[in-house]
Amino acid sequence: MSRKKSVPTIFNMSQNDLVACCIEKAAFLTQDIDDLLARGITLEIIAAFVKKRTDFVALPHYVVVRNTSSIGFAKRNVQTEVLRKAVHVVVDIAKDTFKEDSPELKSFNILGLSKLDANELVNLCPNIIIKSTFYTTKMTVKGLLPAMLTKITTEAATLLPLISATPILVGDSEAATIVRVNAANSLYTTLEGLCSTGHACYIAVDNKQKAQNYVIYDKPKKIVDRTGTVMPQVKTSRKTDNIIATTPVRMKVSVGTGLQFYYGMTKTSPPTINAVTVDNNPNVFTVKTAEELGYDLAGGIIHLIIHNPNGDDATFLAKIG
Repeated sequence: MSRKKSVPTIFNMSQNDLVACCIEKAAFLTQDIDDLLARGITLEIIAAFVKKRTDFVALPHYVVVRNTSSIGFAKRNVQTEVLRKAVHVVVDIAKDTFKEDSPELKSFNILGLSKLDANELVNLCPNIIIKSTFYTTKMTVKGLLPAMLTKITTEAATLLPLISATPILVGDSEAATIVRVNAANSLYTTLEGLCSTGHACYIAVDNKQKAQNYVIYDKPKKIVDRTGTVMPQVKTSRKTDNIIATTPVRMKVSVGTGLQFYYGMTKTSPPTINAVTVDNNPNVFTVKTAEELGYDLAGGIIHLIIHNPNGDDATFLAKIG
């Protein structure tokens, strides 16, 4: 579990909308500079505001950092399965050598092998090596080779640093998110102060039209969750109404090997070059814009398709908006 808590934003709009709002208001401020000078707003202050916006945009976006984290988790998960297969080879020989419920087989402690996570699997490996070595004579008759035990040791050693890296990846992701949220809050505070001055300036002279230019519409965009389980070799689709090309789509798979996400012209369109493969990771989202997934309203490519190309059921969550 993460030890850090994300810093809350002091505004409701998305960060993309905040940037767009800052661009719009900077244009109004520059246009009205002659009127606003008496209120203490100068070109230097506007320039500093613009710089704060550009500095904010240049910060690493949580999408990039989270995707980096997701790649790290994916590497860990892939190596976990490589190790699990190596262990299964030896365990299957043990099962063929000893009777079910025998003390010898129970000593391997292999109950629930297919469900062990990376840490549990690595911790099991030394016992597998010890017991296999102890019963070498009997298991060799059933096909045990020294190379099989060496492979378990090698693959476990490869997995260990990947396990150690995941908390750091999460920490880096959280740290980058906190930095960006703090910068966004600071930018919004500056925006709010300048717009408050501009609004007051024109209310004082009863220029409602000009005053309206400095109103900030701070409303959140609705985020819609789409979930489901997709059977092997099956496609399903989900509605994503009222989106645009830049609408973010956050995707994760919590059960199964993985899924492909993409937009298609029909609900059963085959995967395109825009299809994104999301591996099983219940903790980390893969984030793309609708356009990056192939969304094209003008071209009629409007159906979000989730395709399971694997041999096991897969459960997903897509957060749209």
